[in-house]
Amino acid sequence: MTEISLPRPIGFVLGGGGGLGAVQVGMIRALFEHDIRPDLVVGTSIGAFNGAVLAADPNTAVPTLERFWRSSKRADAFPLRGIKPFLYWRRTRQSFYPNHGLVRSIHSVLDEFADIEDLQLPYGAVAVDVERGVPVLFRHGPLESALLASAAIPGLFPPVLREGRLYYDGGLGNNVPMRDAVAMGAQSLVVLDTTSPTADLNAPDTLMDLFSYVTEVYARQMVLRDLAELSHLPILYPPSPAPGTMSPLDLDHTEELLTSSYRDTVAYLNVKLSPRSAPPAATGL
Repeated sequence: MTEISLPRPIGFVLGGGGGLGAVQVGMIRALFEHDIRPDLVVGTSIGAFNGAVLAADPNTAVPTLERFWRSSKRADAFPLRGIKPFLYWRRTRQSFYPNHGLVRSIHSVLDEFADIEDLQLPYGAVAVDVERGVPVLFRHGPLESALLASAAIPGLFPPVLREGRLYYDGGLGNNVPMRDAVAMGAQSLVVLDTTSPTADLNAPDTLMDLFSYVTEVYARQMVLRDLAELSHLPILYPPSPAPGTMSPLDLDHTEELLTSSYRDTVAYLNVKLSPRSAPPAATGL
């Protein structure tokens, strides 16, 4: 049904972004309606979680993810209030929050998949080796520890021990792992970023906005570099409706993000799949 050329294998790349991960669900629904489906999946942080659900069973991924996101609350991941996060830090010296909520989230939708090899599609999750300070792609072994490691935001969640090494959130080193998808064999890419790397940013006016701004600027430099290096590949890059300074801890706009990302991706694909549209070159942006 598509007029553009997306050589197989098609790699779906899901970037990190915490609560902004809801946008990826609307994007996936629109892509599936246009008969664009993955042959392999790579993700970072919340993108690793969404991507694992997608790789586990593409046929049920959209309704599963929609139910998950609509039922998710901030307290699920961050259960401590008031002074308790500081007390938890004093006791553990690792983080302000435990990762028990993340474990429950994983079990709620992926409980029957113990290992990465159990997923239907080839899959990779990105984390950062704490001691080496470099990103690592998990393609084999226990799924739960891979997802926890990929989402272990320093300070917020504890580092995750896996095969004798400690790991932090993959967004520190590779927030939108396009090159990893290519290394896994992808001949074309569908990039599901939680923000758009060319969108204008607002000047931060709160401490949380400042944190989001710094993170976004750092992440988009890696994205733009990788897009330049991969300009020879066909790439679809649907725009995210989430502004780059929206807090990744914000779960108050989930329904809006689900709806607007679906709508915007449909509009984007209607242009890209038009017979008059040239094949997507470097970015598809």
